[in-house]
Amino acid sequence: MNFIHASDFHLGYAQYGLPERFRDYARAFHTVIQHAIDHRVEFILISGDLFHKRNINAPTYRQAHKVLSELKKKSPSAGVYVVEGNHDLAYHQDGYSWLDMLNSEGLLKVIKLKEAEADGVKLMGDFIELDNVRIFGVKYIGSSTVSVIPQIAEEIKKITAARGEKYTILMMHFGMAGQMRQEAPGEIHYNSLLPLKEVVNYLALGHYHMNYEIDGWIFNPGSVEMIAMNEYGLPKGFYHVRDSGTKLISPVTRPVRRIKLDISSIATPDELYSSIGSRLDREPSIPPDPLIELLLYGNMNFPKSDINLERIKDMLSEQFKPLWSEIKILKSNSQYTLNEGDVRGLTREEIEHRVFSDRVKLDGRYRDNAEEIVKTIIEAKRMAAAGVEESAIQTELRWCFEKIKSSLPDNEDKTGKKAAGPAQKTLLSRIGDA
Repeated sequence: MNFIHASDFHLGYAQYGLPERFRDYARAFHTVIQHAIDHRVEFILISGDLFHKRNINAPTYRQAHKVLSELKKKSPSAGVYVVEGNHDLAYHQDGYSWLDMLNSEGLLKVIKLKEAEADGVKLMGDFIELDNVRIFGVKYIGSSTVSVIPQIAEEIKKITAARGEKYTILMMHFGMAGQMRQEAPGEIHYNSLLPLKEVVNYLALGHYHMNYEIDGWIFNPGSVEMIAMNEYGLPKGFYHVRDSGTKLISPVTRPVRRIKLDISSIATPDELYSSIGSRLDREPSIPPDPLIELLLYGNMNFPKSDINLERIKDMLSEQFKPLWSEIKILKSNSQYTLNEGDVRGLTREEIEHRVFSDRVKLDGRYRDNAEEIVKTIIEAKRMAAAGVEESAIQTELRWCFEKIKSSLPDNEDKTGKKAAGPAQKTLLSRIGDA
């Protein structure tokens, strides 16, 4: 086995309106294809969003055509198998996408949802049959995804029974719940994917632009290039999969630097400029033409209108000579705010665990039971997101309450049993509010 799994190239994106960024995404695509040529891979999977938008322009199509033609010339046996991401989908009135155009020229193969002659196969009739591998694909179908997963699993099972066992790959384009720092529409929870685990060896995902792996069978490589600044610091790249294992490759791309400065103790604009200069001087060297974001955060002690942003931009230009730079000013005095450095690389579930833990521990009475309470809060949140009945969620909360009730320092009633005093009631209220 020797294949590449990549996704979310977003060809055609001129980020920040910059022609050089338009070329960066093509360079990233070429890097992956060149790796495939150099390592003589058997096939390449692209799990959606090859293009940045449905209606691409001629230069974008030329970028894709040129790179894929090079692959066909140098490695003619290496197939490229693609599913449509939300950015690739054809307009309804057209019924034909730019991926279909590349398909018609023999440069890649788009795997479609298709009915087959076999009984009961309504979606998964279009698949790739190789010597030792069978590849299925499902385009981006948004909120419908979770409802058709059992059907997808059942149809793959029927096809496997009819054609024999092979290493089975399924490409899909959706986001896994708990991976992003904020919830997003259409996310799929792991439990909803369990029917697929019985019939799929490698679930090749795309959509979220950071890398994650789950349970040894779910793989999301992320985008190769940065698509948005909020991806800063997150691992990403493409997978090279061989018999020896799965390896994430992270090519060298456009350098990006986010620089942060707490301005809470700065009294005047002149002091701000001095502090920024000192902060920039401490930054390690960076390759030419980077993308730079300066993030000023904290409580501001003077009007924002007093800040000369052009002066700060000039400081950034002199220090780094960036391709692009931006200054962001974030004000916050929330006791629950986490700095970016505290959460970089954490999943949303890990961030939630930290926030809930901090909140519970604010009340010293619950410190000894904080872990149990936080687990219950997170489980109650999951149940609510899954549409579980309110009575079942209340039972879960009550179970936690009863479990730790005996450890809370309230008075006993006349029978000698501890009564549900103010501490217990407050605890139940905190769990319910969270």
